[in-house]
Order: sequence, then structure tokens, then C-alpha cells
Amino acid sequence: MKLKVIKGGKDINGSAYTYVSGCVTNTRLMGVLGLHLHWLDEAAEDGPLHIHQFYYYDIEELGLESINIFFFDDEKDALHEEKKAFGGLGASMVSINEAEARHLVKEFEEGTKKKKQPLPEGVDDIRFILDGPDDLDESKVAYLHRRMCADIQSDNGAVNYYLMRVFGKDEEGASYLRMKSAPKEAFEDVSLPRHATFLQNTVESFEDENGKQSYLCESLVESENSYFICVSEIEVERKKIISAKKRSQMPITAQEASLILNRSEFVTVFEIECDMDTFDPEFDEYTLGSTVNQHDTGEMIMQFKNNNYHVEKDIFRLSDDVEAIYYSTDFGQLIMGTYSPMDTFIKEMDLNSVFKEKLRCTGRYHFAKSIIYEFALSGFIDFDDFIQGFE
Repeated sequence: MKLKVIKGGKDINGSAYTYVSGCVTNTRLMGVLGLHLHWLDEAAEDGPLHIHQFYYYDIEELGLESINIFFFDDEKDALHEEKKAFGGLGASMVSINEAEARHLVKEFEEGTKKKKQPLPEGVDDIRFILDGPDDLDESKVAYLHRRMCADIQSDNGAVNYYLMRVFGKDEEGASYLRMKSAPKEAFEDVSLPRHATFLQNTVESFEDENGKQSYLCESLVESENSYFICVSEIEVERKKIISAKKRSQMPITAQEASLILNRSEFVTVFEIECDMDTFDPEFDEYTLGSTVNQHDTGEMIMQFKNNNYHVEKDIFRLSDDVEAIYYSTDFGQLIMGTYSPMDTFIKEMDLNSVFKEKLRCTGRYHFAKSIIYEFALSGFIDFDDFIQGFE
């Protein structure tokens, strides 16, 4: 296997590239996209060279965040990297043709420039795409964009996705969710003046005295370190938004927001019964696609669900895409946290199946608030010693 990350600056304009395949995540309505393109350089010095490009695009604020380019001889290695890059998005991968692939890369570049964000390292290595043709007409672009949107299963999903796009200042994304025949004046601006993160939303069905049904929504959003409760009324027909009205908007303190967002945490403590040099690579593979943050005494790993069904709930929480949180200490403990007893049961069964005698459960706890992050910052090296301070 050949594996290399191109750091940028390589002159590849003269190379002959053949498009092999490509796929994009169906997460357009979540505000992010992952793109994987596979090219064949038949003019490479050492023979045909397979090139795999991985793009990560933030639609709302940052634009094209990263371009990672690898040489893989084995398709399994490419799929492994794809899961590592996009596994946290809860996405399905949508196959695209060469014209669609070229259009998306150009769209990513143009979108980043419009946001006045710098292009990432590696942009010179995709110059053969950026300087090439874009043959996709308007109808084919619209078809491509529709395929990048997950299927909406319910009115709740339509409402939550719509408010997420509106508060994210993503007018194009919001337009995909509106009924085309509805008048423009039916859609009031229910958002804040600036970009806001959609943290939580409750959707409640409401019927007025004339029998007209709509949905009252209470949204908790954060904008520039300030928090707001925004109440809106949304009408839905055939899972499309036909009207939106702002009812109220109220600032709240960070402490009040924290109380609203607070969730109980179910914690399981494991002792790692093997050498850490053996356990760490296996656990990295088990949590592939997770986000990892280093701390003084170990690393925090956030494992995500493989879908975005939480958007379909009548109570949406941004954190509901988390399957489990782990803190793997440098001293042989694995702390696992979930948000429900059932999730704990499922994850414990899975860990016991995968790691067998390498993990031994030594304790289970239920806390009224999230505690693992606090442990990671505490400097303690043993979880049991840490929680003695709560007794």
C-alpha cells in the first residue's frame, strides 16, 4: 500500500487524470458535506497512481475546511479513510459522476471565497479540477443538490431542519424545505441578526379555533456567546414548510442555557486488562470516525450515531447524535458515558463482545449532570477517587 498526504504545492497541471468514482454525504440539511473523489493518474512516473481526495465543507460559516489527499493501492484503505473522515456525520454516501464531482469542488471553492475564508492547504493539488470545465446545467445542479439532502420522514423533521437552516443563515438550504407554491410573504424571518447554532428545539402541534394546524416551536440558540429562546409558529404541508412566523425572542444567561441543556449521564468504569500499546490501536479502530481531544491524563473520544434520526424527534437536541463518550486514561481506565440506561446496556454488550477479556467493568453510576468532561479536566487519574469528592 502506498500512503501519502500531499502537503500542497505540487505541479500537477500536466498530469493525465481519469475519474474513477466519487461520493458525497447526504448531509446538506445538517449544514456540512463530505466529498470523496477517486482519480487515476496514468502518467505517474512509477506507473498508474490511485489518488483519493477527501473534502470537508462547512456550509454555514467556514466553507472548505480541509482537503486531504492520499495514494491508496487498496480500495479497503480508501473506505477506511472515508469512514474516518465522515463517520461522525451520520451520513449515507451518494454516488456522483465526474461532472457532478467537478461542479461540487468548484462550488466549495466559490462558497469559501464568498464567506471570505482562506482556502485550506492542498488547494494547489486540485488545480486540475478548479481550472477545468464545469458542464453541469441548472437542472442537473438542482438534481444533485436534492440527492445531497436526507429524506425527511415527518413534520418534525421538516420543522427542525428548516429552523436549523434559518438560524444558520443558510437561505439556500432553507429554500429546499419550503413549498415552492407558497407566497414569499408567508415566510417571516424567525432567526437572529447573525449566525446562530441550533442547540435545542421543542415542536408542539397546535390547532386554532378554525381547525387550522400548525406547530409551535421553542428554540434554544447560541450566537456569539449569547443565548436566546426563540418561539416561532410553523405550518407544514406534505413535509414542506408553507409558512413561518416569529412569535417571540428572549435573551437568557449562559447559566440558564446550561440548565436547559443539562442531561443526566450514565457512566460505566472499565479497567483495561491489557497493555495500552495493544488496547489503544484496537480502540482507535472501534471508534473510527469519532472526534478525539487530548487532555493531561488521557484522551476524550466522542462517538457518533450512524444516522441523523434525532432531527425527526419532537424534542430535538444537537447532542442527540452522540452515541457514547469515552475517556481513555493514560493509567489503564476507560470511562464510558451515555444518555440512557438502554444505550449503556447496548454499548456494554458491544464492548464486551469486541474486547472480551481486555476490559473489566468495575463500576456503574448515574449522575444528574454530565461528569466525564469534568473528570478529564480534574487532573485525577482514577475515576473512583474523583467521585469521592461528591460523597
